Amino acid sequence: MESPPLSVIVCTYNRASYLPACLGSLRAAGVPGLEIVVVDDGSTDDTKAVVEKLNGPDVRYVYQTNKGLSTARNTGIAAARGRYVAYLDSDDLWLAGVAPKLIDFLDRHPEVGVAFTEAKVGNDAEGFTPWTEWAGRDEFKQLPHAIVDGFRVFDRTAFHRQLIRRNLVFTGAVFQRREVLAEAGGFNPKLNAAGDWELYLRIAARHVFAFCPDPLAIYIQHPAQMTTGWDKMALEFCDTRRAHLASGVPLGADEVSLLKQTLRGELFYYAYLAYDRRDYREANRRFAQLLRECGMDKKALAYWGLTCLPRPMTQGVRSLRALFVRDDGVRVGPQPWAPAARAGRNADQ
Repeated sequence: MESPPLSVIVCTYNRASYLPACLGSLRAAGVPGLEIVVVDDGSTDDTKAVVEKLNGPDVRYVYQTNKGLSTARNTGIAAARGRYVAYLDSDDLWLAGVAPKLIDFLDRHPEVGVAFTEAKVGNDAEGFTPWTEWAGRDEFKQLPHAIVDGFRVFDRTAFHRQLIRRNLVFTGAVFQRREVLAEAGGFNPKLNAAGDWELYLRIAARHVFAFCPDPLAIYIQHPAQMTTGWDKMALEFCDTRRAHLASGVPLGADEVSLLKQTLRGELFYYAYLAYDRRDYREANRRFAQLLRECGMDKKALAYWGLTCLPRPMTQGVRSLRALFVRDDGVRVGPQPWAPAARAGRNADQ
């Protein structure tokens, strides 16, 4: 049997109501021979029954006990037969007409390991923003690249270094060569909220990425999403950089230095989250961890010392400091990887 050109892994957990729209958007994407692999990560709702109603020759249903998103994606990869692999969370959607462009581009450009596209982020109530503006920022536009058949083919080293700073790729809009994915070893099962980013880091250390400006996916934001936990996300961002340092992929001295620098910054942010909510005991533990792991840091040491004081003294110093310092450079925002990540209220007020 001939392998399908594309397999899309749809991981789901108690999201049965979203599946009809999700699978419908995939079927309308315009890819002949598309394979859809639905991985049910231990749902307790009627996910299986909904998939059975939507079933067809293009859909495969795989059930596993609840093990988390990265393991579910690995399960889907193992079941998939396509020469390219893509992903779409069950509460997101694809737009028609873009997926065939990526398949055609990758077929004609074997030097490119991964192709990804623009995406729309938001919801009907608040409107939508391009992913590259929301997560990529201006640095994404400035990355060195060549224009090839309407795609931006990035300089590998520059892209990898910017990827170390923040994730530039929306997982619902990425196509990977099966052999590249196999070489990378799939998703790290210890990471879920940032498991995709860690995988892209390993791939970008060896392979070229290309970008299509046409939006393929719609990333729908709603309160139930995994990525609304600030502490969890910040900790996973720390673990992602640690994992990349330990991954064994070829890293130059500049990449190692950048990883350590950004890890230090993320550990500070993780500690400051606890300080900002006045959980001084936890903040003290986190600042101490930063100092043990990254070495001397005057600002972290100052906050560690402040949180060693009895709580009334810590609060008093904090209140006094707020009279003179309006902004200490650390702002706490709803989603650490977003452009507004550190935007918001003055943390010392």
